[in-house]
Amino acid sequence: MNVPSWLATLQFEEIDARQLEGFFLQKIIQTAQSLEEGKGLKIIQSFEPMPLYGVMEREGWEHFTQKIAEDEFHIYFHRLSAQEEENEPVEEISAPFVHGTQKVPVVIQSATPVVYPIILRMLESPEIQKHFDVRELKVWEETEKHLGWIVSGKADISFSAIIASANLLNRDNDVKLATVSVWDNFYMVTRGYRASSFADLKDKKIHMPLFQKAPPAQVTRYIMRQFGYDPEQFDFTYGEPFGRPEEIAAQLMEGTIDTALIREPEVSYALNAHPDIQVAFSYSELWQQIKPQSHGLPNAGLLFKGAFLREHPDLAELFIRELDEAITWIHQNPDVAAEKSFEAMAHPYEAVRLFIDRAKFENIPAIQVKEEIQDYLSLLGDKAMAKMADRIDEFFVEKEFFDLQPA
Repeated sequence: MNVPSWLATLQFEEIDARQLEGFFLQKIIQTAQSLEEGKGLKIIQSFEPMPLYGVMEREGWEHFTQKIAEDEFHIYFHRLSAQEEENEPVEEISAPFVHGTQKVPVVIQSATPVVYPIILRMLESPEIQKHFDVRELKVWEETEKHLGWIVSGKADISFSAIIASANLLNRDNDVKLATVSVWDNFYMVTRGYRASSFADLKDKKIHMPLFQKAPPAQVTRYIMRQFGYDPEQFDFTYGEPFGRPEEIAAQLMEGTIDTALIREPEVSYALNAHPDIQVAFSYSELWQQIKPQSHGLPNAGLLFKGAFLREHPDLAELFIRELDEAITWIHQNPDVAAEKSFEAMAHPYEAVRLFIDRAKFENIPAIQVKEEIQDYLSLLGDKAMAKMADRIDEFFVEKEFFDLQPA
């Protein structure tokens, strides 16, 4: 890669991400936004932070990376000028209906494909079409990139993982969690052999999504300890710089690995692809044994930008009602939901139909399952998460806001 000319001309504000704990994407974006003209940003990290590239690109920055050592990377960011941004290729977003001057413009996004059937159903709603001008709709393949749109204030409405959403809980992030709509989304999957407990995995290499301190790994260690297993006696492996669920599912389907923790919809894609692939156990089943009174593992929910919530409370309430109705419709019409979704999800109808059967969509006001969300955050063994669990009331849309039936 050629060294860009701006590397020698800019002064760089430096952030050593190796010294930061918890969620530091916000710090990087806020620092970038505050830089004076003529300054760049330098990030030092122990691995190449590829997800950061897309986030910063969306914010109008290009990058240059130097590998100093196996565990040291220096990444330089340079803000594109207005002219340069105009010359950049623009991603085309297909709008489901015509923009109207009487509608409220919104940007909607989802961190993963898991809510594709829900979103597509909602966009058919006459009420949504009447009141919302969807200026941009994005369903991310790389989950973490949606955080950039939240932190920068670009997204008005987000479908986001509970953990990622909770990471934004501080006074600088004006967001509110309205509902939990996706539950119980972790599955241990095997190929070529049967397993029914962690004991059956002791001699296996277990492929894990994300990285060692990420929620899937933390939840795994917690559940294992609750059932008397020592996580240190198991062989967990992660991708470089971290494991992506869709890549792990592809490896299962190819037969290059035989044991993995993956999520929906990738689990259904794998099950549909090969008869030797099967679910060993679901974390929701284990979770219910540990916490019999629990509703389940709160996976993902509906997040509003605070400004949108304050300026358009009636439309936010309408959106929640339409979400509730879309989920009910999907449960009642799984065949049609799969027919409408499989092309957008880029997988066979049969795989998406299986996913709709397996997915646990249930729209519950977050404040009604406060204790379960607090438990989920607290078990992760992270000080920042424990602190967020203590402040969780600040994060919820108020109970009086909802025109929904009690859970």
